[in-house]
Amino acid sequence: MTVISGFHYDMPDETRVHTHPHAHIIIPVSGTFHVKFDAHDNYIRTGQLGFVPPAVVHEYSCDGQALTLNIPPEMIKSADLIFLTENSLINIDEDLEPLIALIKKESMRRTQRNESLRYLFYYLYDKLVEQGRLPSLAYIEENYSSDISMKELAELENYNISYFTEWFKKKVGCLPSDYLRMVRIDKAKEILATTKYRIIDVAMQVGYVNSSSFTRAFREVEGITPNQYRKKAKENIPGTNGIMNNETMEKE
Repeated sequence: MTVISGFHYDMPDETRVHTHPHAHIIIPVSGTFHVKFDAHDNYIRTGQLGFVPPAVVHEYSCDGQALTLNIPPEMIKSADLIFLTENSLINIDEDLEPLIALIKKESMRRTQRNESLRYLFYYLYDKLVEQGRLPSLAYIEENYSSDISMKELAELENYNISYFTEWFKKKVGCLPSDYLRMVRIDKAKEILATTKYRIIDVAMQVGYVNSSSFTRAFREVEGITPNQYRKKAKENIPGTNGIMNNETMEKE
C-alpha cells in the first residue's frame, strides 16, 4: 500500500540542497518557504502551496514553519506531472482551505500508516489538476482513445493551428502530441495492472491501432515494455490478482 509521509519544518533560515525519488507538496504554516529547481524559483507563503517533482535536485530554505508531504512518484500520473511542475506555485482558494486544514490536522498524527492522509492527498490532487484543466486538456482526457486533430484542439482554445502548438507547449510544458501519448500510457498502465487483456487489446482501448506502435510509445514514456510493466505491477501492487476476473483472463 502506498504511504504518504509528512514532515514539519521548523529550522533556521539556511539553504540546503538535496534530491529524492518522491515528490513534495509544501504548505507553509508561517513565514516563507523558498524552493528552487530547474527553471523554477518559488517563494511560497501562507495561503499558497508549492509542488516539487520527484527526482530533481532542489535547494530550499524556510524562515518559519512549513508542512511538507512526501508523495511517492507512482501516485502522480505522467501527464499531470508536467502540468503540476509547470504550475508549481498555487494559491489556496476558499474551496481548498478546508481541505488544507484537514491535511494539516492529519499530518500531526504519529501513526505509521495514515490512510486518511493518503485519501486527502488524492482529493487535493484532483482539485489541483482540475483547477488548471484547459479545455484542450479536458478534451484529450475524455477522447484519448480516438483520433484527435490539432485543429480540434486549437479551436477549443480559440487559436489558429500555427500558434496553438507554441502556446500549448508554453502553457503545459510539452507538445499536444506528447501530452496525448502520456494520457494514453497512463490509462494503459491502469489496464495492465488490473486485467489480463492481451497487449493488442490494451493498445486499441487507449487509441493505438497495433501493438508495435503501442509498445514503442510505452517504452518511450516508461522505459520498459507493457509486458515488463505488467509483471512489475503484479509483484508490487497488493491485491492485483484479486482484481482480475474471469472476463479478463484472456491469453496474452
